[in-house]
Amino acid sequence: MRHPALIVNKEKILGNARVVAELCGSRGMDVWGVTKGLSGDPMLARIYAKAGFRGICDSRLRNLRKIGDAGAPLPRQLIRIAMMSELRELAATAEMSLQSDIETIRELDRICVSAGIRREVLIMIDAGDLREGFWPTELPEAARELKDLDGGVKIGGVAANFACASGVLPTPDNMARLVKCRDVISEITGYEMPAVSVGGTCCLKMIEDGLVPEGVNVLRICEGVILGTDTAFGRVIPYLARDALTVTAEIAECRQKPSVPVGDVGYQAFGEKPVFTDRGLRKRAVLAIGRQDVNIGRITPLDENAEIVTASSDHLIVDVTDAKVMYKTGDLMSFRPLYPAMLACATSEYVEVIFE
Repeated sequence: MRHPALIVNKEKILGNARVVAELCGSRGMDVWGVTKGLSGDPMLARIYAKAGFRGICDSRLRNLRKIGDAGAPLPRQLIRIAMMSELRELAATAEMSLQSDIETIRELDRICVSAGIRREVLIMIDAGDLREGFWPTELPEAARELKDLDGGVKIGGVAANFACASGVLPTPDNMARLVKCRDVISEITGYEMPAVSVGGTCCLKMIEDGLVPEGVNVLRICEGVILGTDTAFGRVIPYLARDALTVTAEIAECRQKPSVPVGDVGYQAFGEKPVFTDRGLRKRAVLAIGRQDVNIGRITPLDENAEIVTASSDHLIVDVTDAKVMYKTGDLMSFRPLYPAMLACATSEYVEVIFE
């Protein structure tokens, strides 16, 4: 095994996915699994399929293509609104996509007609998070413009994101408005639009409490299934495992050094001016993982008595003076990642992703 590594426990993710699928199913909702958290790994797509999810979502066409090349077990959906420059690739790669621009939808329609294929689009609605999506007051005019598509694109419903850019949380009111937006478009266009799709893990709390309005019928999810956490609400989801992922790195140096730098301290390479407390001589482990590989503020040592001090692009410095283990050069240390750390590790070509 090469280190640093992101170790993924398949059975724990499968268990989480099955619980979420059962919960959503009891509320009349389908689940689409987002794979971008592990950089579109086909193994994750297979786990989602085994758990009973209905589709695969990713924000990168490269990831969806990789899943397709490995034999996509479920329909694929692009969840980042498409650039004009990638529409031909989109048409060739994903069965569905989220869209929020009329001209983009028209161009995708033309491309699909020319290729003799049909692709489904969900119309993105801005539910208040101020990211992508039509503002609700724009919908009547937008719907009128969607009436004359040539048949290459099927408008299958609407979708929204919550707590992504601005932190706006899902509520019964803003979800109900999403259903009304679907109905407005459907009435003007005459299209049958069954899907009302919401993302992401922050929507689970409403599903648990039975507060999701009638008509909302699809959940897109990643964080909760993989990590068992809900960043938007700052909670550990009590019925999901949260130890499916572990970051491991090797200690390249381990010795005692002063706890305060010697000399004048300026800004380090990442524009920060660190502050240190004088704790005397401390045993410091220098690990072969750094900011180029992981978000150091979003990992926690599994050894609760170890403490992350700082990091450069290539090295992580951990105070192991009071650690439970007598660490030495060549030993491995393990960490629990949060969502930003998982993304960074899975994306870095220097971190090996290992499914166990």
